[in-house]
Amino acid sequence: MSYVGVDWAGSCWVVVAIGDEITVSTEPSILNVWTAYEADAASILVDVPIGLPEDGDWACDRAAAHLLESRSSSVFSIPCRAAVTAETYEEARDACGGSLGSQSWWLFPRINEVDAFLRTIDDARKIVYESHPEVCFAAYDGGALPSKGDEDGLRARVAVLEGLNERLATKVGKIVDERRDGTEWHDRISSSRRDDVVDAAVLAVTAERLELGERTPEQAYPSLPDGDYSGPGESGTDPALEMPMEIVFPGRDPGRSDE
Repeated sequence: MSYVGVDWAGSCWVVVAIGDEITVSTEPSILNVWTAYEADAASILVDVPIGLPEDGDWACDRAAAHLLESRSSSVFSIPCRAAVTAETYEEARDACGGSLGSQSWWLFPRINEVDAFLRTIDDARKIVYESHPEVCFAAYDGGALPSKGDEDGLRARVAVLEGLNERLATKVGKIVDERRDGTEWHDRISSSRRDDVVDAAVLAVTAERLELGERTPEQAYPSLPDGDYSGPGESGTDPALEMPMEIVFPGRDPGRSDE
């Protein structure tokens, strides 16, 4: 079995899988990810909002921002379903009360892609979970890390991975180093996607360390919002997907190994 982390990289999905081997690859769609890994994946963690509120926002997003404190801007608070499914920017902005940033607008197609995928593939709803790389890194390291937009931030994240899974850190660290100064035109993982590799890796290792498997009443795992958070926002289940609105993360004190 393998544990899979998936992160959107601007024009493709970066996929890191931990199993007998550790692989780093790209796929053009979330359906391609499913086709490639459904037979072997114990769980798939995706860095994209799963579930769309009819109104307001989700408590898990508020809880994630609360946990990250100074890095809270890295948390994307999902707007209502009417905004995400709007055909034009003006319609989406109106649905958001007259304000909508470019980052949100450009992410909407990926949210719709995952939403449509989960509506269509019943089995995927059993093993696909939402997570957030920055939340995972903060939980492992005891606080938010510096920006991943520079070398220090990337190296700090690889160092965290080293304490979690040495094989994974070696694979990811090699990609981070080799792609630093640019790549050939045909390389799908370019220098600008190194942070996406690191993000997908922390999702995969989180699934592995939690031994996350099929979503059942007996499957217990830490997720936001948790008992330490009492801020605003809606929690519960998206009725369209019949999936809980949550962000899987390692927990408040996951510990680190020297493996």
